[in-house]
Amino acid sequence: MVNSMLVLRSLTRKRAFVLHLMVSLCFAALSALLVFLIWYPGLLAYASDVSGIFLILLSVDVMLGPVITLIIFNTKKKELKRDMVIVGIVQLMALLTGLYTLGITRPVYIAFNADRFDVVYANDIPPERFDKVTDPDFRRMPYFGPKLIASPLPDDPKLNEELVMGVIAGTGDDVQYMPQYYVPYASQKIAVLKKVKPLDDLKSYNKNKLAQLVFLLKNIALQGLP
Repeated sequence: MVNSMLVLRSLTRKRAFVLHLMVSLCFAALSALLVFLIWYPGLLAYASDVSGIFLILLSVDVMLGPVITLIIFNTKKKELKRDMVIVGIVQLMALLTGLYTLGITRPVYIAFNADRFDVVYANDIPPERFDKVTDPDFRRMPYFGPKLIASPLPDDPKLNEELVMGVIAGTGDDVQYMPQYYVPYASQKIAVLKKVKPLDDLKSYNKNKLAQLVFLLKNIALQGLP
């Protein structure tokens, strides 16, 4: 305790600000690794439009603590250590709250469904739906990055009809939000290949967004398809 007070009192206000800023940037870098390499890897960050939200979060949080430090830091204050601890806790809580929000809305599955791929987010699936899952591979959401899966309609004609009618009527969810019907992606590869279309076909449907499309196709080429 005495040593920490001596360290604090040996700092000038500007040095305290710079030190706090450097520590904040380290936390920001670790947060970026979590968000962009694990939760929203590759093009999922672009598709989810999370980059702007994350930058706003970090710009506010990274500057929040250091700026407050620059304002209140005074080695003559008896409560200096207490004040700095409070600032650190407030800043950490703000960062964790932001990360929690990004975490509960992270993509958890890329699901092949009939003739397309759907990105399924963590808040799309109510937790109680996992109680119906029998396959151990799908009893819980992945925590460390989205999982590539397939979500075909059930073989039971009655269940199939109920699902389709529910989606049409707007009273039910589509099959990609029902983990009890998930199967490994490898088991549906033949169905995927039958539905594959040239990527260049996208240009005819996105004539007003050619620049974004070129960027997207270049990234797909660099990263490879699922």
